Amino acid sequence: MVPVVALRFQGVVRLSFKITFVNAPNIQYDQNYGVTLTPVWAYTLAAHLPEGWDPLVFDVEIEGKPSQLEAADVFAFSGMNKDLGTVRQAWEQVHAKFPDATFVIGGPATWSLEQEDKLDLLDYFDYIFILDGEQTLPAFLSKFAAGSLADQPKVIQSNRFPVKEAKPVRFDLFRPNAEKYYGALIEVSRGCPFLCEFCDIRVLPGNNRANVKPVEVVIHELDEYYKMGIRQFIFVCDNFIGDIQWARQCAEAMIEWQENLHEPISVFTWLTINLYKIPDLMKKMRLAGFSMCNIGIESVNYNSLLETAKVQNEKVDLENAVRTIQSYGFVVVPGWIFGFDSDSENLFQDTLAFNVDAGLIGGEPAFLQALPGTPLYKRLEKSNRLVQQASRDVVVRKGNVGLERRIETNVRYLLDGNFLAEGYIEFMRVYNSASWQFARFEGHMKIIAESSNYIGQSGAGYASPIEYLKFQLKKPENLKMLLRRILWLTLRPRATIAVIRAWLLTRKMSRKFEGIGVHFNYWVYVWTNMAMKNAGLREEHVKLHSVGPDFDYSKLAPLAAKNFTNDATDRGDEKRAQQARFTNQALERLVQKEHIRFQGSKIEDQDAAV
Repeated sequence: MVPVVALRFQGVVRLSFKITFVNAPNIQYDQNYGVTLTPVWAYTLAAHLPEGWDPLVFDVEIEGKPSQLEAADVFAFSGMNKDLGTVRQAWEQVHAKFPDATFVIGGPATWSLEQEDKLDLLDYFDYIFILDGEQTLPAFLSKFAAGSLADQPKVIQSNRFPVKEAKPVRFDLFRPNAEKYYGALIEVSRGCPFLCEFCDIRVLPGNNRANVKPVEVVIHELDEYYKMGIRQFIFVCDNFIGDIQWARQCAEAMIEWQENLHEPISVFTWLTINLYKIPDLMKKMRLAGFSMCNIGIESVNYNSLLETAKVQNEKVDLENAVRTIQSYGFVVVPGWIFGFDSDSENLFQDTLAFNVDAGLIGGEPAFLQALPGTPLYKRLEKSNRLVQQASRDVVVRKGNVGLERRIETNVRYLLDGNFLAEGYIEFMRVYNSASWQFARFEGHMKIIAESSNYIGQSGAGYASPIEYLKFQLKKPENLKMLLRRILWLTLRPRATIAVIRAWLLTRKMSRKFEGIGVHFNYWVYVWTNMAMKNAGLREEHVKLHSVGPDFDYSKLAPLAAKNFTNDATDRGDEKRAQQARFTNQALERLVQKEHIRFQGSKIEDQDAAV
């Protein structure tokens, strides 16, 4: 516990102060399948408080209305851009009850809004924290307790926090609510060594390298959560294998820690496709309990990958890489992005075919979005290809069950917007068909059956149906969605037959491949989730923009280079310059291709005139 000390506040000696962390995320059912995960940001910051501060964590998702809160000196909020609406609602309730308290906010949303020059949207907060708060929040609270905030700027900037100095999260605060969560988030690292053009991770100060938590702290946090009955974990990071040697050490320590456990654990994390090159690490990760890996494949068009400087994908045989990773027993959760400048008109068909050929059983595609602060945003801004005031992927609900989806982005694509909308709708029609879904599941299982790499896991895995059902029964809206999921299947005989066939195949393979049932569970979850989410999707729900017919393609490549030669903050940064060269190389190819197409069209027009 935090030691009690005497502090002087506005001339009055006080023994302690109180800070309440309010977690108010905007989580829709289709984002988390109806389960609740720990607000790791709150328990992390609570571990770094200065002496004399008594913390409380209030998670709106499990504890109800923020108006139930008791008084505190400081109320701290965090969130992403999508959470701004629910954060505002929670703030209004708490502020109405405690108008004299101090309200602060941090998290990814503050950085994003600063990059867009829209921090005024958070003016209702007293103070705004940008980037990591492990050092700036304690410094602020110390000044607060000393009554010396008079010269404190409203916007508080931070350098990247060295995660090697991280303290274990406050388990004493978490313990009373442990049973209310499906699993726990453990932040293990920050940063990624790659330079994808669209990614906002790479532009954060000091974030283009692995910044890892000490392995002993990771093991300590696993152990504490395990003692509270938690078996499902998400390792939060930008790239688990950003520091390969650390990843090995972490997996080895996890294997050693689990030697005397009665129940195995299951871990989901994010990493890059380079994993396929490291057989010993894949083996260790499986033995350590890793079951699912989110990998940004993004595109099957290699020029699109070069365009976005995703060279770790562009230089490999993607299908072979994915099949190799899955042969060890991992479920690869792929990231797909439609709308790169280099995308061809076959992008939807090619992506569908790749999913089947590579045996991918999960993933949800999205259209390219230009995030503030990224090189992509700068490049499109300079060529007037940004759409102002466009919302991100918006879901408008009736209650929490009926669903009408509207997709918008802030990009003017080179491919026609109507073509993209129609193609996406057809993509989803095929994606949710029983024949296509069974084909990709059968392909996935065939990869495992034909491989000698598979490493079984005795646990239920991250897609445990028993643990999942427990959480569906706790909330009426979740139970309602579960029943809709079951109804969707039963009303579609072909889908039901596909699921039965897949279950029989899984049952047969489970005799030899321990833990293979997790793959079946996850496949059903994703398929039914996507089917319900996109039910009734029509062209009016997909509003995409494109460049005009007179767009000058010759401007594409030079603009990519200017991003890094005209901006003083980028001078001397060879790694970013290298990224620009990759992007420019792909765009120059595109310009040449467009020139050839234009000349061919011109000749056809002349022949027709003759």
